[in-house]
Amino acid sequence: MSTTLSIRLPDEMKEQLDALAKISHRRKSDMLLGWINEKLDLERWQLEEISKGIEEADAGLFASEEDRQALRKKWLS
Repeated sequence: MSTTLSIRLPDEMKEQLDALAKISHRRKSDMLLGWINEKLDLERWQLEEISKGIEEADAGLFASEEDRQALRKKWLS
């Protein structure tokens, strides 16, 4: 099942979409569906991770000083 959704795009964005669709030999709707799906997955993941972090913080679960130092060493060396 699907639903039709109409959106207004700035002319420049529409031109870019048209050009990409032509170059890739793909339908604009398929390209947009893929991009929207990727963005929805990312947003869902980010919000789930933020919620988990808030729950852990509310429960007093924080990284130890040793854990923080190990991460600092890993990323700064």
